[in-house]
Amino acid sequence: MVKKIEPWFGFTEDKVFGMVMENKDFCKYLLEIIIPDLKIKKIDWLDKQVEINNLKRKNEAKEVRLDVLVTDHEGRVFNIEMQTTDQDDIGRRMRYYLSRLDLRYTLNKGNTYRNLKDAFIIFLCNFKPKKDDKFYESYHTYSDQDRSKQLQDGVTKIIINSQVSTEGQSEDLKALAKLMNNEPVNLNKHFDYAQRRIKEINEDPETREKIMLYETRMLEREQAAGKAGYEQGMQRGIKQGRAVGKQEGLKQGLRRGVEQGKVDSAKIILENQLNNGSTLEQATEFVRNLKLISDKELEKIVAMYK
Repeated sequence: MVKKIEPWFGFTEDKVFGMVMENKDFCKYLLEIIIPDLKIKKIDWLDKQVEINNLKRKNEAKEVRLDVLVTDHEGRVFNIEMQTTDQDDIGRRMRYYLSRLDLRYTLNKGNTYRNLKDAFIIFLCNFKPKKDDKFYESYHTYSDQDRSKQLQDGVTKIIINSQVSTEGQSEDLKALAKLMNNEPVNLNKHFDYAQRRIKEINEDPETREKIMLYETRMLEREQAAGKAGYEQGMQRGIKQGRAVGKQEGLKQGLRRGVEQGKVDSAKIILENQLNNGSTLEQATEFVRNLKLISDKELEKIVAMYK
């Protein structure tokens, strides 16, 4: 009998990320190494999995669930997000998160726009980067005509991708990348705490059960995404068949559509499993058990991640 491989829930898993970050000392340290010029003295308030909804427009406005929301001693607001899937919408996602933050947290009723608090949107990413991506990138608003002029809107956006080379970065940021990549870190008490906490979470049956329940809900979303991929493959196949213009061509297109749809579904599910902390071996076994595609087709997909 083959021993069941239990998944390791690392720092990038939503629930684990929140449980590690709820420690104010670690959260303050993380902000300090990401934005060293701020000199944060104290974190006044920290919350995780914060929902920001507009109750007056509940059925119209898109709900937002922020991973970690922090205010410091000067009232500055920090939103720290873990991003494990590249949906090619980071810029617009940051824009929307910022709009919800401004609505709820950075401008108190009765104040003017001058009272808007400085806001920092930080995305920690561990997905395959694009060719021109850098490990650390910060963004502000500049004039198109004169790059020396910065619009003082009080907003800083930062993107860190642990899958990019950390050459030239501080030892602290290199350690952060290792933590995000489930690699051992030997640097200081802060990373000792994070790794110890992650280990405790993984060794606690009740906590693991809660995470597994959460992962099950995420799987339901994956299956929905897989269905979308299946339908897209079907549509491509039908379109190809119609282009042939013959009944046999349409049948071939349908067959290709079914096959492509299953492959697309398998790719999506495998990638989501990897993004949620599973090893390649664990993710492969998970997809294999779904019996969507043949082992040969699965091997072709897995080869892309080796």
